[in-house]
Amino acid sequence: MIINEKTRIELLQRLQNLLEHGFTLSESFNFLLQHISIKSPKLTAQIKAQLEQGAQCYQILLLLNYPKIIIMIIYFAEMFSELTSTLPHAQDYLLRNYKAKQQLLKTLQYPLLLMAIFIIMLIVLNHTIIPEFQLLYKNFDVELSTIQFILSSILTHLPKTLLVTLLMILLCILLFYKYIKKLPIKAKYKIILRIPIVRKFFKFYKTYRLSTEFALFYKNGVNLYSIVDIYSKQKKDPYLVYLASELSSGTQQGYKLSEILNNISWFEKGLITFIAEGEKKGKLEIELKLYSDIIFTKIEQYTQILIKFIQPILFTVLGLFIIALYLVIMLPMFDLMQTIK
Repeated sequence: MIINEKTRIELLQRLQNLLEHGFTLSESFNFLLQHISIKSPKLTAQIKAQLEQGAQCYQILLLLNYPKIIIMIIYFAEMFSELTSTLPHAQDYLLRNYKAKQQLLKTLQYPLLLMAIFIIMLIVLNHTIIPEFQLLYKNFDVELSTIQFILSSILTHLPKTLLVTLLMILLCILLFYKYIKKLPIKAKYKIILRIPIVRKFFKFYKTYRLSTEFALFYKNGVNLYSIVDIYSKQKKDPYLVYLASELSSGTQQGYKLSEILNNISWFEKGLITFIAEGEKKGKLEIELKLYSDIIFTKIEQYTQILIKFIQPILFTVLGLFIIALYLVIMLPMFDLMQTIK
């Protein structure tokens, strides 16, 4: 990462303040470059060279590796001279996204830390105490029950099993990513929409992006035909090119925007309803801006549900492993005491 997420947010906030106080874009970025830490001097020089050549804001943010959604929002904002008014929305998106990630990390780090400590402790026990107990039980002819044998086998092989499973999952994700990257956009999204949880976030993301961009377009009087033309020129973004094709095909058949989007399964159904209402009232840009805020709130709520669901599961699994370890050590000990009596 060229700059961390917190710095990204602060940069947009300071950029907005400088622009509002009459600084040019070039002056603003040259000032900000003195106060942000970029590890690559080559990149800093590249940004300054781009600014001297009259680069736009989205081009600089692209060099700083901002998310694609932010790049496109800023790109369209600059197209309609709406940069200063759009920067707070971009900043808000990054800030809320950052807070959600921090909360998820905060929720997971404690149970994951406990799990890591347990695994380390289990590795130590498997190489020290447990073999000694097993030898002791063998010498006293203490026979393990089926349950004790199963639990003992699970705990003995647990560290290696978890490591192999983790590596296999990472390998599968990597292979899946390489495979899906080569697919046409429609086939790629069709697969993504079949994956639980990912499907929900994917729809939220696409819905938020479209509602934000279209609100900006309609606010500046850009009609659907012009939107198709703008999208079709974004050759570096296959999603926008495909969306332009679908919109163009729909408009040629005489469909309204709500009807066209209803045939594309990437968006939340609520978006279609909002657009249909906006088309009737002639206030589509207001409806879309409102819906983009609603959809982001839904993203936060869904993330909260996942967090509340994941943490108890991790604690439950950890608790079961601890109980299993206790039983593996103590149950044969009770049998041994009976033998001695």
